[in-house]
Amino acid sequence: MKRARDKLRDLTDRRRLRVPIEEIVGEMNRYLRGWTGYFRFGNSTRHFDKVRNHAIERLALVVAKRHHRSRGYGWSVVCFQSPNRLGLIDLNGIVVAPRPFRAWRGRSNTGGERLR
Repeated sequence: MKRARDKLRDLTDRRRLRVPIEEIVGEMNRYLRGWTGYFRFGNSTRHFDKVRNHAIERLALVVAKRHHRSRGYGWSVVCFQSPNRLGLIDLNGIVVAPRPFRAWRGRSNTGGERLR
């Protein structure tokens, strides 16, 4: 999770304030899709919530800094004025729970028998 937060911090760094917000959101979405695709198996909902909140917070800070306004302005734009949080993907519903008698990561058994 620390590496994911660091990557999001790099993508929303102050040096990138002149980059269009759509490009920043696109890069964040690309990273978050890959990260969630890897960690979606098991009990990771709590961790996804923390990373999602961090991503929203970083995006709000970018919006606020671009407009020379307070952090509250950024939260207002991202969470309330934009119907889809400026296009940032939602990490809810991505977690896949392992099922009994099935291969854990979608792989089939080699012997054709059930796992016990």
